[in-house]
Amino acid sequence: MARRWAGLFVTLLLLAGPAPARPVQPAVAATLSAIRAVDRRVATIGHRLAVANLAWCARTEWRHGLVLLELSDISGNLRGEALHAFGRGQGLGIMAMAANGPAERAGLRPNDVITGLDDHPLPPPGNAPQPPNQGWSAALTAAFEDGVARVDILRGDARMTLTVQGERGCATVFQGAPRQSRNANADGVTVNVNVGLIGYVRDDDELAAVMAHEFAHNILRHRDRLNAAHVSRGVLGVGRGVSSIRQTEIEADRLSVYLMERAGYDPEAAVRFWSRYGPHPLNFLRSRDHPGWRERVALMQAEIAKIHAARAAGRTPSPDFVTLPWTD
Repeated sequence: MARRWAGLFVTLLLLAGPAPARPVQPAVAATLSAIRAVDRRVATIGHRLAVANLAWCARTEWRHGLVLLELSDISGNLRGEALHAFGRGQGLGIMAMAANGPAERAGLRPNDVITGLDDHPLPPPGNAPQPPNQGWSAALTAAFEDGVARVDILRGDARMTLTVQGERGCATVFQGAPRQSRNANADGVTVNVNVGLIGYVRDDDELAAVMAHEFAHNILRHRDRLNAAHVSRGVLGVGRGVSSIRQTEIEADRLSVYLMERAGYDPEAAVRFWSRYGPHPLNFLRSRDHPGWRERVALMQAEIAKIHAARAAGRTPSPDFVTLPWTD
């Protein structure tokens, strides 16, 4: 469980009460199950997008498809409740996995506890979130450096070791965020999708449309480009900054349908989503640095037509408005 769920999880633990021997309260169990479902859904779509579009990414990695419980997210006096609520004894718990991803194909299961990697025990959890180059995160990265990791797990009382063969994909982290607003964002490394938006989409193709748009920002290094140009963010900005941000949004819209199509999602879902979401009365708040929804739909429809034409001609669709991947 990443730090994004920490506040919600603390609330759940308080609802569960202080008695460690008591079963988890039904409301807590139901919410934990919902968190797992969100994690699995986002991890599955993200994994497919990252692997299918490998050729277009300048930054790549071995992907394992795991969503893990970071014990360091929970303050010391609540850690016992965390272990109790999730059935943990020690180590690093598996919250969820990408469907048919490397970890799931290897036989790992939710609730398994990872105790070691490549015959080395995991570093002990700390009392504070650890930087990416330290602790279990660094150990996981090191284990998959050659694409294959031996994963020691505790499943109930049984100990076993499973071998996970990673898949090469784009180096972006995809995750749900516990916010009810219908929004998503990307920071160059991560794609965050709010649970409010996840609840709004009608199917996985529409969710893939949202995630592909944010993923396109990372592939195109939009944050780096805007920072290098000293473009300030802000809904009410004016001038060159707004124009530059608007251009990145147009590029992300146009590229998103190619990313979807390569990953096996219906690019028309992007049109369906924006045609329904776009007219929402609050969307005018973002209109200054985002294109209007009708323009967005028209841009994506034009690229979808190019995709269909390329497939009909026996060619692999590829965008003609950007050079991929962006390289230093």
